[in-house]
Amino acid sequence: MYEMFNEIPFVDAGRDGKLKLHNAIAMMMNCCQFQEYQEKKFCAYLRENHLAVFLFSIQLDILRMPSFREKVRTAVKIYGCRSIYGLRQITMHDEKNDLCLIADATGAFFDVDARKAVKLAPESLGVAYDEPLPMECLGRKIPIPATVPEKQMPLVVTRSLLDPNGHLTSHGYFALAGDVLPENFTFDRVRMEFKQQAPPDEKVTPYLYRDGARIVVDMRGENNLSCAVAEFSTRQSQ
Repeated sequence: MYEMFNEIPFVDAGRDGKLKLHNAIAMMMNCCQFQEYQEKKFCAYLRENHLAVFLFSIQLDILRMPSFREKVRTAVKIYGCRSIYGLRQITMHDEKNDLCLIADATGAFFDVDARKAVKLAPESLGVAYDEPLPMECLGRKIPIPATVPEKQMPLVVTRSLLDPNGHLTSHGYFALAGDVLPENFTFDRVRMEFKQQAPPDEKVTPYLYRDGARIVVDMRGENNLSCAVAEFSTRQSQ
């Protein structure tokens, strides 16, 4: 397990004073990245075998969104490796050690030379596996509703939105999807399925689908193929 301690800064809070969704995702992804760096055997294994790990899907359940100036602890656990997937659980607790956010993230192992996903044995990675907290995990793939979508204004992938790999950051997709939600729409569960990377200067257009109590946002590139699909809903266990 790897932990990071932060205080919610002013620029990461929204008009309600609470941590913005995409900034919460950014904090969680940063924690995952630093956790990966501390796994020296794992990093060496990836380098020696010309492998990379790309985020395939993530589910975030929101129990309570922390507010400006709150001190929080973000932690990540690796809890499994199945076929082409590496499995992580990411949590955010407040100063009272109450759980605020919990996420299940799936990464896909990718051979950068052959440009295809590869299966890895759990024991080959050289990492310690931890026991995750209980969480209701839905499927990795998000079906597109059979309703007429509402086309939104496109986002141009500018240099300021790129990650070190030269693609739109994962939290950038969350910001794009969140910005097209209706003003009064409430949710406490978000799922995101990543399909293809959006390169610099690409126009990514969100298509919003209303499906009862949930909203699905399909973010398509200029080829009209999905870059990522987001689902916003309410947890049924409440």
